[in-house]
Amino acid sequence: MNPLNAALDTSWGFSLALEDEGGTPLAQEHLAAVGRESDRLLVPWLSECLGKVGATLAQVGRWTLGTGPGSFAGLRCGIAAVKGCALATGASLRGVPSAYAVALAVPASPGLVGVLHDGRCGEVLFSPFRRDEAGGLRPECPPIPLAPQRLEEEGRLCGAYGLLQPELLDLCPPSLREKATVLSRVPAEALLHAPEGLFPWEVDPTAQERSVEPLYVRQAVFVKPASLRADLS
Repeated sequence: MNPLNAALDTSWGFSLALEDEGGTPLAQEHLAAVGRESDRLLVPWLSECLGKVGATLAQVGRWTLGTGPGSFAGLRCGIAAVKGCALATGASLRGVPSAYAVALAVPASPGLVGVLHDGRCGEVLFSPFRRDEAGGLRPECPPIPLAPQRLEEEGRLCGAYGLLQPELLDLCPPSLREKATVLSRVPAEALLHAPEGLFPWEVDPTAQERSVEPLYVRQAVFVKPASLRADLS
């Protein structure tokens, strides 16, 4: 079998898309695995998905990785696993924001497309994308942590929103909820076909490494020091 192209996102469960060297789709798989179980399930699941089309991890020549925002444990696990595989097989790597794939799944509308993630500490992460004349999307800026009530101000130019966590809608202004599309997964096939002009395949190993760094924004949390136990004083 000729080298395969694969896209993997682990920011919200596992999503995988596979195609052959000529661009023929071979598989689109999803597993709703989150949190600490990610490291245990990922590699066996990948091997199983590839086995369905008679392939192995060694036959993937190009990996497009979703870089978030999303689950820190999931992103760290997925990116590290594929980097290790690529080191052994010589496969190429590139990173594409997971939010880009979410934005593409939102119905076309005038203005920006905003993607929302849980920013912790009562905040949301706002990732804006601008649609070009050809209908493609381009990141307007890196994810911004915002208090939900500021979304009307910061997202006033957004005609639509996409998100994966429906509970975030409870935090958002009512006017925003009417524009929101809730997805059940990150569509990895959108990552696979992300334009090279926007998300290039870097040849330099250092540039490849930089392109797959996770996009994860979390505010600092102050934890009050615990009192010294009496039996230890």
